[in-house]
Amino acid sequence: MKNLFQFLFVLLLFSCSKEKEPIQGKLEDFISGEMSFERDSETGFMGFLGTVDYQSKEAAYTESMGAFNYYSPTTERKIGSFEIPAEGPMSLKGRVHISKSFDENTVVATNTLGYTNVYKADSLFSSFQLDMSDLASNTFFSFPMSGNALHQIAPGQYEITFNPFDFMAHRMGKNGFDLAFSSWIVKFDEEGNWLCKTDFKAPYDESYANSSQASSMVRMVENGNSWGMFAYSDSLYQIKDCKVVKRIKLSAVSPITYFPDKYEGDKNKGSWERPEDGAINYRLVHDQPSGMFVRLTQIKERRPDPDVKDPHKRMYSDEKTFLLLIYDSEWNLRAELEVTYPSGTRFENLLSTSEGLFINKPEQASEDEYEFYKIDLTQFAD
Repeated sequence: MKNLFQFLFVLLLFSCSKEKEPIQGKLEDFISGEMSFERDSETGFMGFLGTVDYQSKEAAYTESMGAFNYYSPTTERKIGSFEIPAEGPMSLKGRVHISKSFDENTVVATNTLGYTNVYKADSLFSSFQLDMSDLASNTFFSFPMSGNALHQIAPGQYEITFNPFDFMAHRMGKNGFDLAFSSWIVKFDEEGNWLCKTDFKAPYDESYANSSQASSMVRMVENGNSWGMFAYSDSLYQIKDCKVVKRIKLSAVSPITYFPDKYEGDKNKGSWERPEDGAINYRLVHDQPSGMFVRLTQIKERRPDPDVKDPHKRMYSDEKTFLLLIYDSEWNLRAELEVTYPSGTRFENLLSTSEGLFINKPEQASEDEYEFYKIDLTQFAD
């Protein structure tokens, strides 16, 4: 009887370990559906930043230079728009650098001078200038892209994320990235008051001091929880009231190796290049239907023939391979799916709606529709 119990116990452990072993495969083998948003003749790139409650309905929205378009994820059609005026009493002084839409028909726009406007129901609710002088900066900062710069953390409270890299520093023989920078995330309210700012340093050594991407953070705020990770790191930070309350090393089955991008050229002309096998983190997304988390990381890139000098021929002529890493609510790895965007295509959007997780197709068959693959993440749950 004792031996029988031991056998059953070992069998149970083996079964549990098998259930928790991450699934690996190609993204195309796990597609559960498709979706396409209408695209009119005046619309080119559609940069989706997420979903919001728009006029009491769920809407996926795009933003470009302060112009917002809202689409229904069920009908896949445009249901509204809003544009921040370039001039007049509702415009933003110093022009819009970043802007984002939030629930209850709220839009927030700001810039590196600190000028900020809060719009509600298409009207200007408040306008103020945030004090940027107290930021521990290397004399320069900008904002991370792809919707990573601005988030709503609570009603009337927002987090703004900074990127301290100075692209002109190399012309003066200086490091572009101040490794002592600590004011990564600052919280403010809709009356223009700073509520708190972070005080932690990036997990880098001196080899990253001139990397243009190292100081760009990937951000996610969901259900009042604030998360961030650096472009070249597996460490995930949970932020609360500008304090790091948890740090997690996200796991992966495939090897993920980071190399800093380096400037190639002279003081007048050049570019930052990263080794083709160097990884970089792009997105963090909370999947609404399943409650799981998604991390998108580029793991390799095949660049075009260096002898091709025509910039138009070189545009989108590289090939990029990504990992879609899927974690449960406790950040345990559940799946690792690979997707490649071949020459002539590009990754643009990853978003979650109540209908599921969506990633743009590499190939777009029509100019009138913008097509997505749907992935049902419940297939990776326990």
